[in-house]
Amino acid sequence: LFHVKTIRRLIYIEVLKAVAFVTLGFLSLFFFFDFVDELQSIGQPGTPGYGAAQALMYVALLIPSHLYELLPITVLIGTIFVMARLAQSSEYTILRTSGLGPWRALRTLLVLGLGFVVLTFAVGDYVSPASGRVAQLLKSRYQGTYSLVGYTGAWLREKQGDKSYAVNVASISRNAMLK
Repeated sequence: LFHVKTIRRLIYIEVLKAVAFVTLGFLSLFFFFDFVDELQSIGQPGTPGYGAAQALMYVALLIPSHLYELLPITVLIGTIFVMARLAQSSEYTILRTSGLGPWRALRTLLVLGLGFVVLTFAVGDYVSPASGRVAQLLKSRYQGTYSLVGYTGAWLREKQGDKSYAVNVASISRNAMLK
């Protein structure tokens, strides 16, 4: 029984480290590409308050939505990497001879996968929408346009000189007509 806990802990730790490494790599790439896209908005006429710090904050707030999109594939890549490494170095064979049957290995990976499902659900349903709203509000605040989405539709407000314009879009039809 003791060696089963040790084997489970070994697999969990190795998979978690690999998934974290792959996820960090992909998130770093997405962060870089998003920041490069935001560089064109910095210092534009009409957006005097939107600088590099605001762009970095906006891009950082997009990380949870990217994490939600990337987590399933990074879990797959990380797990395959660990299992392939264990098989290549004959560690999986040693684990099998020490009592790790195929069903126990599968059960161990399924429990780990279930944990990642719960994490993905939490990020996708709670963290990502909240950070996305904050990111859009931050960007619109510093760029001078305000948009609020509520029960009555989407509101867009923009100030140009002494005049202020407000538009309410209740819905958008299939042919892209605003109502």
